[in-house]
Amino acid sequence: MSMPPGWPPFRTLDLAAAGRLPDDWAGQVSALADAPERIALIDTPAWSFGIVEGDRLRARLPWLWRLYHGALRDFAGTSLGQPVFASNRLRAALTLNILRGGGATNDWHRDANCVTGVFYAAVPPGAGGLSFRDSDGRTATLVPRAGLFACFPGAIEHRVDPLPESCERLAIAMVYHASPTDQPAAYGADAYTLDG
Repeated sequence: MSMPPGWPPFRTLDLAAAGRLPDDWAGQVSALADAPERIALIDTPAWSFGIVEGDRLRARLPWLWRLYHGALRDFAGTSLGQPVFASNRLRAALTLNILRGGGATNDWHRDANCVTGVFYAAVPPGAGGLSFRDSDGRTATLVPRAGLFACFPGAIEHRVDPLPESCERLAIAMVYHASPTDQPAAYGADAYTLDG
């Protein structure tokens, strides 16, 4: 699946400019970056990559959970040109990605879901770009800013450009699928309902 024809392969929505975020939203996200629930994935002397999973984000950022299931899902579907569906898996639906330090990156990869969304909470000025490349040799870079939501086809190759020294980048990745049933199943505590 892909976005409607054109390049670059992403669409953006400025939630801060649209007044869709609570007054203290940035502080709420920043507090999670050092919460006990933070899981370290990479921790080197120079840089680190940690995450906070969706169950904690749902509990601590209910306004973002509502946006994920409402306005952001609708925007991603409109950008794709067809309805999209939230992840069945609570912990994977949203993930706070925490990159810190010189060289911190999330290298080239593709996602298994049809649309990936990213909400930017803290981005170093002029750094932390999201780069894309396709099989035709085209490249593009999204220059993020706090309060911006971006979505793009999960199948397109993308990466977070390496950060300069002493920087922190907080971005919340969001997973959307083409169907409520054609996606990984959720079991036990990873299953959820919207009202529970």
